[in-house]
Amino acid sequence: MRLSELLDREVVRADGRSLGKVRDVRLVQDGPILAGGTQAALRVDAVIVSRGWRGVRLGYLRGQVRGPWLLRVTFGRLERGAHAISLRDLVWDEGPHLRLRSDEPDGHAGP
Repeated sequence: MRLSELLDREVVRADGRSLGKVRDVRLVQDGPILAGGTQAALRVDAVIVSRGWRGVRLGYLRGQVRGPWLLRVTFGRLERGAHAISLRDLVWDEGPHLRLRSDEPDGHAGP
Protein backbone atom coordinates (compact mmCIF):
# COMPACT_ATOMS: atom_id res chain seq x y z
CA MET A 1 0.00 0.00 0.00
CA ARG A 2 1.22 3.48 -0.82
CA LEU A 3 1.36 6.20 1.79
CA SER A 4 -1.09 8.27 -0.27
CA GLU A 5 -3.60 5.43 0.04
CA LEU A 6 -3.11 5.26 3.80
CA LEU A 7 -3.50 8.96 4.62
CA ASP A 8 -7.07 10.12 5.29
CA ARG A 9 -8.42 6.56 5.65
CA GLU A 10 -10.88 6.24 8.50
CA VAL A 11 -9.90 4.08 11.47
CA VAL A 12 -12.71 2.35 13.33
CA ARG A 13 -12.79 0.42 16.59
CA ALA A 14 -13.62 -3.28 16.61
CA ASP A 15 -17.23 -2.33 17.39
CA GLY A 16 -17.42 -0.02 14.34
CA ARG A 17 -17.15 3.38 16.07
CA SER A 18 -14.85 5.87 14.34
CA LEU A 19 -11.61 7.08 15.96
CA GLY A 20 -10.85 9.54 13.18
CA LYS A 21 -8.69 9.46 10.08
CA VAL A 22 -5.03 8.67 9.48
CA ARG A 23 -3.36 12.09 9.49
CA ASP A 24 0.32 11.16 9.71
CA VAL A 25 2.63 8.18 10.10
CA ARG A 26 5.52 7.41 12.43
CA LEU A 27 8.59 6.01 10.68
CA VAL A 28 11.47 4.06 12.17
CA GLN A 29 14.77 3.36 10.46
CA ASP A 30 15.28 -0.31 11.21
CA GLY A 31 14.64 -2.00 7.89
CA PRO A 32 17.19 -3.82 5.75
CA ILE A 33 20.41 -2.03 4.81
CA LEU A 34 19.94 -0.24 1.51
CA ALA A 35 21.99 -1.45 -1.44
CA GLY A 36 25.46 0.08 -1.51
CA GLY A 37 24.83 2.12 1.60
CA THR A 38 25.20 2.13 5.31
CA GLN A 39 21.70 3.27 6.22
CA ALA A 40 18.74 1.08 7.05
CA ALA A 41 15.48 1.47 5.17
CA LEU A 42 12.53 3.27 6.75
CA ARG A 43 9.33 1.47 7.64
CA VAL A 44 5.96 2.66 8.92
CA ASP A 45 5.74 1.82 12.62
CA ALA A 46 2.44 3.49 13.51
CA VAL A 47 -0.27 5.72 12.16
CA ILE A 48 -1.37 8.94 13.85
CA VAL A 49 -5.16 9.05 13.99
CA SER A 50 -7.10 12.22 14.75
CA ARG A 51 -10.42 13.86 14.00
CA GLY A 52 -8.64 17.09 13.04
CA TRP A 53 -5.61 17.52 10.82
CA ARG A 54 -4.06 20.95 11.13
CA GLY A 55 -2.09 20.43 14.37
CA VAL A 56 -0.93 16.96 13.36
CA ARG A 57 0.33 17.90 9.90
CA LEU A 58 2.03 21.05 11.15
CA GLY A 59 3.99 19.04 13.73
CA TYR A 60 2.44 20.44 16.89
CA LEU A 61 1.82 16.99 18.38
CA ARG A 62 5.45 15.91 18.23
CA GLY A 63 6.42 18.12 21.15
CA GLN A 64 9.35 19.65 19.29
CA VAL A 65 7.55 22.71 17.93
CA ARG A 66 8.04 25.46 20.48
CA GLY A 67 6.23 28.48 19.10
CA PRO A 68 4.24 30.50 18.57
CA TRP A 69 2.76 29.69 21.95
CA LEU A 70 -0.82 30.55 20.97
CA LEU A 71 -0.77 28.06 18.08
CA ARG A 72 0.92 25.40 20.23
CA VAL A 73 -1.77 25.70 22.92
CA THR A 74 -4.65 25.90 20.44
CA PHE A 75 -3.56 22.91 18.35
CA GLY A 76 -2.69 20.96 21.49
CA ARG A 77 -6.25 21.32 22.74
CA LEU A 78 -7.83 20.60 19.37
CA GLU A 79 -5.74 17.48 18.82
CA ARG A 80 -5.67 16.00 22.32
CA GLY A 81 -7.73 13.04 21.05
CA ALA A 82 -5.00 12.01 18.60
CA HIS A 83 -3.67 8.46 18.92
CA ALA A 84 -0.54 6.72 17.68
CA ILE A 85 -1.67 3.24 16.67
CA SER A 86 0.82 0.51 15.85
CA LEU A 87 0.35 -1.21 12.50
CA ARG A 88 0.25 -4.51 14.40
CA ASP A 89 -3.00 -3.35 16.02
CA LEU A 90 -4.76 -2.68 12.71
CA VAL A 91 -6.63 -5.01 10.38
CA TRP A 92 -6.23 -4.06 6.72
CA ASP A 93 -9.64 -4.70 5.16
CA GLU A 94 -10.41 -4.27 1.47
CA GLY A 95 -13.03 -1.67 2.38
CA PRO A 96 -12.50 2.05 3.04
CA HIS A 97 -11.68 1.57 6.76
CA LEU A 98 -8.80 0.35 8.87
CA ARG A 99 -10.09 -1.62 11.85
CA LEU A 100 -8.55 -1.98 15.32
CA ARG A 101 -8.05 -5.54 16.53
CA SER A 102 -9.34 -4.49 19.99
CA ASP A 103 -11.38 -1.52 21.23
CA GLU A 104 -8.47 0.34 22.82
CA PRO A 105 -5.82 2.23 20.82
CA ASP A 106 -2.34 1.83 22.26
CA GLY A 107 -1.67 5.43 23.19
CA HIS A 108 -1.67 9.12 22.50
CA ALA A 109 0.37 10.71 19.78
CA GLY A 110 2.46 12.89 22.05
CA PRO A 111 6.24 12.75 22.35
